[in-house]
Amino acid sequence: MNEPLTTTGTTTTAGGAGRPVDVAPIPVVRVDDLSISYAAGRREVPVVRGVSFEVGAGRALGLVGESGSGKSTVARTLLAHLRRGSRVVSGSVRVAGDDVFALDERARRALRGGTAALVAQNAGQALTPSMRVGRQLREALESHGLPRGDDRVLELVRHVRLPDPETIVRRYPHQLSGGQQQRVAIAMAIAARPKLLVLDEPTTALDVVTQSAVLELIRDLAVELGMAIVLVSHDLGVVSTMADEIAVMHEGRIVEHAPTASLFADPQHEYTRELLASIPRVHAAATAPRSVDGTATGHGVQHETRRDEADAPAAPAGGAAQDPRTAPAAGPVAMASDLVVRYGRGLPAAVDGVSFTIGRRETLAVVGESGSGKSTLATALAGLIPAESGRFAFHGADGVESDLTRPVAGRTATLRRSIQLIFQNADTSLNPRRTVGAAIARPLKLFTGESGPERVAELLVEVGLPPEFASRLPAQLSGGQRQRVGIARALAAGPELIIADEITTALDVRVQAGVLDLLAGLRDEKGLSCLFISHDLAVVRGVADRVAVMTGGRIVEVGPTERVFQGPNHPYTRTLLDATLDPGTTELPDVGDARPRWRDADGWDDHGDGHHVKRWEAM
Repeated sequence: MNEPLTTTGTTTTAGGAGRPVDVAPIPVVRVDDLSISYAAGRREVPVVRGVSFEVGAGRALGLVGESGSGKSTVARTLLAHLRRGSRVVSGSVRVAGDDVFALDERARRALRGGTAALVAQNAGQALTPSMRVGRQLREALESHGLPRGDDRVLELVRHVRLPDPETIVRRYPHQLSGGQQQRVAIAMAIAARPKLLVLDEPTTALDVVTQSAVLELIRDLAVELGMAIVLVSHDLGVVSTMADEIAVMHEGRIVEHAPTASLFADPQHEYTRELLASIPRVHAAATAPRSVDGTATGHGVQHETRRDEADAPAAPAGGAAQDPRTAPAAGPVAMASDLVVRYGRGLPAAVDGVSFTIGRRETLAVVGESGSGKSTLATALAGLIPAESGRFAFHGADGVESDLTRPVAGRTATLRRSIQLIFQNADTSLNPRRTVGAAIARPLKLFTGESGPERVAELLVEVGLPPEFASRLPAQLSGGQRQRVGIARALAAGPELIIADEITTALDVRVQAGVLDLLAGLRDEKGLSCLFISHDLAVVRGVADRVAVMTGGRIVEVGPTERVFQGPNHPYTRTLLDATLDPGTTELPDVGDARPRWRDADGWDDHGDGHHVKRWEAM
């Protein structure tokens, strides 16, 4: 393990020697030989082993590694927090000079939110849903004996660059976007001007444009307030942009600790090299042309890739002639024309006049910022919300056309079986009290009439899990294993089209790569079509045959994946691409205020090969 770097401080003289010596300032964080274990029956399982590092004021350390590597456990100890059943076996954790586990209860309360503050992954869950934003900010100030007047609350809102503070403070959390919720969480965290800010996957659920804005805010606040930052993330693009140093954790140990630029330029440990090699990238050139005769994906899986160039939205006229080698023999499996979806009467359309097709054995990815309408589109396809108008149809392998504008309750059993949804968060989509086998057996019995343990075991093997996992509960699985169970549950119905809604958002890069390889292999083996919803453009580039870009409820660009990534692009697509952080990036992109500088114009531009861009004009 590389030794943690120390920061050189002011120069003094030593004793009578009269020679200048370097004196390192006291770091905000000092973790020394920390080991933690938790009880499992009569055994103790080590989760952190001999971890040491320091973080000075105004410096940022990134903790990276796979799920279960111990990085979040270490980060939470900085707030004197241990999961139930855990204990510190050896070592110490000091924040601002205090041993956090030697503090009494009152001092620990002063530590949390006062000396050190946490910004968690999901601000929507961290905020109280029944309390207005202003009241929650006032409560954060009250808890540390700070002035809590309206002026101070509004000052906090302005500090995190939220628009119209007077309106924001009167809203409830559900009335804010994901990026706005995260900014409120940051405002609460900095209310007491802490010396340490712990960020645990703070941008995982955010689109790339919102992510860049939030990261810029955090960076600027750290400089302004002189905070030390410990950043836990599986997104190495985020870490490389924000951290001065990176500590790579594996099986509870730090296996490499180096300055950020050095680690990406010349990783020393084999695990670090494997970790970096497994990361998909947006701005790298395509490794091979995408064709129908089998090419390697970005994750190393050989699979057949179909490019249905003529399957552009119905709106563009004059599309390129379709190559008969890539045309689906029996037409698209799903199509929409001028589709409108609205959540309530009088509300603006969440999906507004969208047209698209999904070919057989094709993966169509839909990308866009939070609120663009991409997840609403997936929800409507699954029948969980009815379409208001437009044509929306499914063409089954049996040749029967089915109406998708109806909600799921009005659909036939055959149609419900044919379209299955893989949820974003496997943690909440699986019943924690039912075994894995029971979770898979239920759709098996519902759609096929069989639910025997043999068929359950076959499905587990298909998704790369051993049959004995059928007897386990979801809590006994890792995040990647739970997501594989979610895929097995979708496959149990024998679908023709699967909807993957942000299924890799919460997974670390190596687990993510495995899940994406699995999805690609199953698509080819079973001839599945897929609607893939994601805000991660690097993942999309590795798995999709075609990409549709949505903003404001409308598709503004659609085409074969490499054509979309190479351009020419709609200005909104270019904003998404420019805001994406590839690993090794050291500067945040300038996304400005993220407001569009363009407006829609009539018609579409045809760039050939099925690549269509909505016309626009500068504002």
